[in-house]
Amino acid sequence: MTTITASEPTTDTNTLRTSLPPLAVPDPCYLQGVHVCDVVAPGEFSPETDPQVLTIAQRCLEESDAMVVQDAALLPSDASSALAIPVFFDGDVQSVIVLFSKAATETMSDPVGVFEVWRPVGPHDEVALREGYYGKLERFQNVSSFVRFEKGNGLPGVVWDREIALVQDDLANHMGFLRAAGASADLLNSALGVPIFSDQFLSTAVLIQSRKTPMARAMEVWKVNDSECELTSQAYGDVEKAFRLDVGTKVPTNTGILGLVTQNQRTVLIEDMAALLLTRPADKALPCPTAGLAIPFFDGTVLSSITLLMF
Repeated sequence: MTTITASEPTTDTNTLRTSLPPLAVPDPCYLQGVHVCDVVAPGEFSPETDPQVLTIAQRCLEESDAMVVQDAALLPSDASSALAIPVFFDGDVQSVIVLFSKAATETMSDPVGVFEVWRPVGPHDEVALREGYYGKLERFQNVSSFVRFEKGNGLPGVVWDREIALVQDDLANHMGFLRAAGASADLLNSALGVPIFSDQFLSTAVLIQSRKTPMARAMEVWKVNDSECELTSQAYGDVEKAFRLDVGTKVPTNTGILGLVTQNQRTVLIEDMAALLLTRPADKALPCPTAGLAIPFFDGTVLSSITLLMF
């Protein structure tokens, strides 16, 4: 187990963003854009919210649950779908995160990735697929549409049971990913499950990425204790090995982008390589991700974990 000591971030040197333009998530990234829509009053978003995501964010707020959007009328012309994820604080939606997937282009003719929302069904503790976007992955979509996961089983069920996000890597060989055969055939290699809780469990939002067009260069989940954060799961793409951290690594809660979440008590989106490097020992190598999205999970008003996507 590694323990890292780092300096405390300040909002004076880190500008919190509400969106990342396509330039910040370049090809071959699967994502067209990343947006954070902060709720400033009941039913009302911050004036800084990007107009192109406002309708989707409003629907997510009204539904108070994660949702997948495929209606072209609601999407930018260069996006094929959207995943909206609400962040709850003390039972109310504090912000809505909207992720757009890229439409096919001349330079990226076949983006490969999956957005899903799994919700409880029936009298038993089970979840089933509520909605998803699969692109051309018809086989994987067919398998997913017929599967149900008990609480504690499969990625959506485990996330429900543990009440913390979970990253699974090397899906074709991962015993906990019960759709591994379909993932292997379609080259899907890592997945992130994000729990959606208000006063009770609502759903699990799932992002599944490919080697060909990854959604993030790095994905990490940190459990927050009183004075430190502990890395509980992770997956890394093309980042240098020296940038990667082992599960069990601990850092002070005031470290880098994690510290910005604990300071602001809300979702953080930044373009700041230095803030991302603060979670690493001083000798860690570049190049590294230059932008990050940190998603908090609150147990009531208590910050219990942070999910980190780095681009």
